[in-house]
Amino acid sequence: MIDTRQFQKYVIDNKKKFCILGDYVRKKVIYSLDKMLLQEKSESFLKIPPIPRVKSLDSAIGKIARKSYTDPETQMTDLVGVRFVVLLRQSIDLICDIIKSEPSWTAVVDRDYEDEIKNAPKHFDYQSVHFVIRPKNNLDIDGETLYTYHPCEIQVRTLLQHAYAEVLHDSIYKSVGPVPPKAERLVARSMALMETTDDLFSETMNLLDAENKSRNDLLASLSALYKEEIGEEYLHEDSRLNLLVLDTYRGSLTSETLNNINDLLKEKHFIRKNVQGRAMRSPLYSQPIVLLAYFLVYQADLESRIPEIVRLWPLAGSHDEFNMVFSDLGISRDI
Repeated sequence: MIDTRQFQKYVIDNKKKFCILGDYVRKKVIYSLDKMLLQEKSESFLKIPPIPRVKSLDSAIGKIARKSYTDPETQMTDLVGVRFVVLLRQSIDLICDIIKSEPSWTAVVDRDYEDEIKNAPKHFDYQSVHFVIRPKNNLDIDGETLYTYHPCEIQVRTLLQHAYAEVLHDSIYKSVGPVPPKAERLVARSMALMETTDDLFSETMNLLDAENKSRNDLLASLSALYKEEIGEEYLHEDSRLNLLVLDTYRGSLTSETLNNINDLLKEKHFIRKNVQGRAMRSPLYSQPIVLLAYFLVYQADLESRIPEIVRLWPLAGSHDEFNMVFSDLGISRDI
């Protein structure tokens, strides 16, 4: 028989460790995610903030009564958990790859969850991915030691899966009463609808990505060029702002645009110095798109298209900064 009082003491005494482990997991995944994402940051990629949650003492005690644990201190894997919610199923793999490749812990798919739902497969076909991670070595963080037997559960799910689980988890999965056949049919219909919706959204996103690949690739290259020529410390990139300018001047962009900007920077050495001098006080000059602005003005002057470039400029709050580009290049915008 399990000594419940001993387990209670374990949960209470280790609550701080659980909080630290959950936060450690959250920070590790977000750090790796930020490194992998190019134009998007984890704050927008993750649709719900991943806040670690420690299991309440009452819930932990109640779970002992339901499970055939022999050592709940190591077998109860969800005393702390972190949930990562993404938009579509195609994004789940990215988070899963990060979890599985993190060198500081071991990660296994949680089979316990599948055992719990195997008796009701029709209700839970459309479920999130569950991992249990444990530190490979003892970790000393904030004055606490996290031991290799301390587990943390990680859930990875889509926004639709999250909505599904929130609506139905307590009503069916934890239901102690009978579930009427009509409720089962409604759940099955909802699962099919969500899977179809996810497929349609994913196909739509793939089409949009394919259509805008050259534009997105150019922005990534401009960001890399800015870091190399101007300096990463000056860059405070706003993807929406940059993409707005790229979309506005889409007709002026070619496969040679990046090479042309490179050539202009080599010819006009003052551009680097001027961008650096203004980046800290001007939003435009802290964006990679400013390098394109120099090229667009320079090229428009050669082709006598200055009025068109001026008319199309889409950033209403940056007209003065745009005027500085003309001034630097010695080109009048009033032609």
